[in-house]
Amino acid sequence: MSDDDSSTEQGAVKSSLVGMQKAAASASSDQLNERSIGITVGQGIQTPYPTHQLAGLQELNGTHAVCIEKKAKREVGYGFEIVEHENVDPEDASEDERERVENFWRSRDSIWKLGPKGTARGTPTEMHEKARQDYHGIGWAALEIIYAGYDDEPAGMAYLPAKTVRVKKQRDGDGFVNEQIAGHGFVQKRNGKTRFFAEAGDRQNTDLNGNDDPKYVDRETGEVYTDIETMQADGATPANELLFIPNPHPNTLYYGLPTWISEIQTMIADQEARRFNRERLENDLVMDYVIIVEGGELSEDSREEVREHIKGLREGDGPGALILEADDLADKGIGVEGQNVKIRVEPAAHFGDEDMSFANYREMNEKDIAKVHHVPLQMLGNHDATNSNSEEANREFTQETIQPEQERYAERLYRVIHQQILDVHDWTVDFVTKGAENRRQEAEIGKMTADAVKDVLTVNQALELFGIDPRDDEIGQRLVSEVSSQQTPGAALDEAVSQVEQTAREEKAAERIKRGSTGD
Repeated sequence: MSDDDSSTEQGAVKSSLVGMQKAAASASSDQLNERSIGITVGQGIQTPYPTHQLAGLQELNGTHAVCIEKKAKREVGYGFEIVEHENVDPEDASEDERERVENFWRSRDSIWKLGPKGTARGTPTEMHEKARQDYHGIGWAALEIIYAGYDDEPAGMAYLPAKTVRVKKQRDGDGFVNEQIAGHGFVQKRNGKTRFFAEAGDRQNTDLNGNDDPKYVDRETGEVYTDIETMQADGATPANELLFIPNPHPNTLYYGLPTWISEIQTMIADQEARRFNRERLENDLVMDYVIIVEGGELSEDSREEVREHIKGLREGDGPGALILEADDLADKGIGVEGQNVKIRVEPAAHFGDEDMSFANYREMNEKDIAKVHHVPLQMLGNHDATNSNSEEANREFTQETIQPEQERYAERLYRVIHQQILDVHDWTVDFVTKGAENRRQEAEIGKMTADAVKDVLTVNQALELFGIDPRDDEIGQRLVSEVSSQQTPGAALDEAVSQVEQTAREEKAAERIKRGSTGD
């Protein structure tokens, strides 16, 4: 985005940390606003694939585009809640921290942008959704953290197109190292214009002893400063920060890759199949013609006239055999040499249903693309599945694909935005999930059912209501009401729910331990 230091469009910005009112004339996005983008970025490390081509595939393949849209919508598109972090006792959670983080995400004075200067303001949910589309479509997401001048309190955030962002190369004096070595920060380049960004949390950075150790990046040159005085003396302008979220892949170091990259050839082949179909339809399902002249020779001057005449016949009554008699050609003013001349137009080859131009090939491609996205075909309009199959596919998709992505993304925001920048440790974000079964709700229903019909329900039937394995002894066949000395359905339910929640907590803790510092 272009500079907006003199902009007065934002009004007052409410501090997310101390609740103070600040003038927001200098709080704006730093993104460049030209639409076209250069393919190479001299100050940035080269990406694994040309990003504009990766983004362009969403315009060429509908299945691919819908899969990305579905995943982003279900991950973050239904909003989020501010909740206690799982490692914090709800009774000990700081209300001051809650107010601080609520002011940042919910305050009317916070800035949320979906593009450069001049674009309409958005919402946090819209910003997250666009970022997740880039994450799945390009391989990484980029969120700009907006500051006013040298403030260390963010005024808001903005979506930044991932295809325009590069990891900055390492500097060597006044120049950049011409190697694939990362420096500090990021660079955006469009139409020859360059803008640099600091890394998220630079302004709140501390050293190993806990002392303040901030970093600032000049948005025009990319120079890194460690104090405001030196930066002001050099006439530099502090850049906004960038939260860079790659989708890790073993074949790339600084960037990520989308999960669908293994099917990129399938998408290209599918596009060729569509082109093949279109050309066949334009030619009445015949790709190549052979013009056979019998009983004479067609003069050179008449060849183009024959072509135009054939084109007129094809555009007349629809496809069919085209037979041109010599008299007919003569009537049209087309000269021929010899008598009893006959011209036949025949296809050079015949195509059947087994060829790539028909539905089977493209249907196979659709399945392959949906599979690599982990999106069930039922969500793409497959009407062959039953309602029960669709519900089960939706549930598996939500639990195995969507929820893990929600947790990883929420943890990233918690570590960087909440802990490092806002100094909030007790509260995190919890993205709304739709499509997954609510195990506690189903267990509660099972409890009420079991208690209501315990005089006619066996122990095994009661246990089945809330997902506990049946007993293999004679007690499992007895009525619940008869087993007064055994565990009641309500007690069994409480035990089952406790086990489920404990297992879920252990799985989440193990996943975070496994990720370690990569969550930052």
